[in-house]
Amino acid sequence: MIFSKTELSDIFGQAISENINDICINSNDAKPGDLFIALKGEKSDGHNFIDQALNNGAALAISEKYIESDKIINVKSTKDALIKLAKYNIAKCSATYVGVTGSVGKTTTKSLIYHILSRLLKNSVYTTKKNFNSQIGLPVCAAVMPRDTKIGIFEMGMSEAGEIKKLVDLIPPSVSIISKICEAHGEFFNSVWDIAKAKSEIFETQKNREAAIIPLDSPYADFLKRRAIENGIKNIFTFGAHSADAKIIDRQFSDNKCRVRAEILGTKTDFLCPENFLIENCLPALLCAHIVSGISPQNLADEIHSFELSPGRGSRIYLEDRDIILADDSYNACMTSTKSAIKLLAEQKNRRKVLILGDMLELGKDEIHLHENLSATIDKFETDIVFACGPLAKKLFDNLRDCKKGAWCPNSAELLEKVRGNLQNGDCILVKGSNSTKMNLIVDAIKKSD
Repeated sequence: MIFSKTELSDIFGQAISENINDICINSNDAKPGDLFIALKGEKSDGHNFIDQALNNGAALAISEKYIESDKIINVKSTKDALIKLAKYNIAKCSATYVGVTGSVGKTTTKSLIYHILSRLLKNSVYTTKKNFNSQIGLPVCAAVMPRDTKIGIFEMGMSEAGEIKKLVDLIPPSVSIISKICEAHGEFFNSVWDIAKAKSEIFETQKNREAAIIPLDSPYADFLKRRAIENGIKNIFTFGAHSADAKIIDRQFSDNKCRVRAEILGTKTDFLCPENFLIENCLPALLCAHIVSGISPQNLADEIHSFELSPGRGSRIYLEDRDIILADDSYNACMTSTKSAIKLLAEQKNRRKVLILGDMLELGKDEIHLHENLSATIDKFETDIVFACGPLAKKLFDNLRDCKKGAWCPNSAELLEKVRGNLQNGDCILVKGSNSTKMNLIVDAIKKSD
């Protein structure tokens, strides 16, 4: 049970006769004991699915359209009702909160912190579900957080200025992390500089303010430090570069894994990283986990080897029957992350390097230019062949040298057959694109190919 009927009656000022065990905002996910919140979205209205949620077993539903029923909590605003639930629950919990934001890497960094701490501190650690990091998703996670949580790790996303400030007003982080700032979400901002300013809102918490963790090799590092200081944050830590508080001393590759020696706040630390590209996420994760728990960096680092990436987040899949290495980075893409992934693809020696790319969205006014110029990175890191889909990826495809052109199609569903017909045993394949381009269809098709 997360809210008793007495608590619900107190929160909403009306007699409520049911306890609830969970909260859902999608009627398809409703199960016995749930509270369904009928939210209005751009494409659908949750009020149209109240009956379905109740039929699926939901104990109660919150509606801003008046309905006479003991199963309905009638309110003026369902969104405000969700915020009320979140604030009430947070007030009952004495956890230390971590906030994680960034243009790329925030979900993986959040997941790493949770993985490390939950293996050592067990059930006292909580984190946001999937990538629930929005004005709706984060309050849902805050509302269902167990009240015996000791450390809560919350991912904070945005699509415009001011959104992160609203999230930290709800969840005030003691430790605030910015993973990386780049051109992701450029569609909604005039410049990367504006993105940096919006991300720095994570420091604008009104209490706690224990520490900030920022990337030292970012061109915005000095700005972020200044913003943290202006907001009264006591300790500012950095990761990445040679003079950072968390840095890499050495790395050695073996059996597709990377043995890493790092230094975390002056302490030498050794660990086995499941994926090379994860190293830059491990640094802020280890810093944060040490700060909030007091556990030694080495004991924390010992848990990294068992971390598993979520589907589409860069995990490598070995298809033994065809000796194919498949890098599934299909969940999201921006120019910075795509260039980094292509560079990692180049590290696979003695294999044909195959890039399968969908449109990189939300890049703003320079989206065509950025796609076209990706051909220079493909040449520099000697990608052998490119398959592409979507109108923006067509700009890249047309700019490639003929010897690198595999095929282009309007969408991933049409491209997958051309990909399957052109793969060779021993290939190393990178699949990448914004989530809405559905590049996961191609990943699934490659895994199922004979």
